[in-house]
Amino acid sequence: MRNLLLALAPFAAPAAYACSVAPGYRVPSTLELVEQSDAIIVAQPFDQRTAADGEPEIRFASLAILKRASGGNDDRDRIFVDMPGVLEPETSAPRSSDPRDLVRAHPDAYRGGCVRTTFHPKNWVLLFLKRDGDGYRVISYPFARTAEETALPDSRWLKAVREYIAIAALPPAARHARMEVRRDILKARGDADSLAIAADIARELASPRKPLREPLPPIE
Repeated sequence: MRNLLLALAPFAAPAAYACSVAPGYRVPSTLELVEQSDAIIVAQPFDQRTAADGEPEIRFASLAILKRASGGNDDRDRIFVDMPGVLEPETSAPRSSDPRDLVRAHPDAYRGGCVRTTFHPKNWVLLFLKRDGDGYRVISYPFARTAEETALPDSRWLKAVREYIAIAALPPAARHARMEVRRDILKARGDADSLAIAADIARELASPRKPLREPLPPIE
């Protein structure tokens, strides 16, 4: 797997952002996020809490478990996980990312600490999780799609993640061929979601993502 190690440098970025990344940092692709995850869930934020360090955090409860690694004694029907962030008032208008986009992250990821920190109780999100003791922690990278809105039973983002879960379940030597087959099948279907996912798989097949060396474009 390509190196995803990063070093945040607060205040070193252009004025539009409050963080920058180490030279050579690449925004992880969806396949890389899936490969790293011990669990992937669709979750609802429901409780504003205070972490041990005094910072605000939100507790999420799983509505659907898309992936859970075998092993251990984790046979729970639901997964609960805490994540740094602020829960917006239920009466406020939800602010979401573009449901058609499979590349660009939520607008929160392009400001502040370059990761999403605000969530609305009416918005369900897809989270990538790593085991942490008896529980899980949320995987988070600057500018990455690690906490995007989704819908059940299907959304474009959910369909794409399921494609990559199936790909990542194969031996590494078989994944390239699987992606080529799925790309062609999805293109042949011709509907908007299938074409978008086929294009994303084509990007995954083409080459590693380029390192971030220039500021990302501003939010429109």
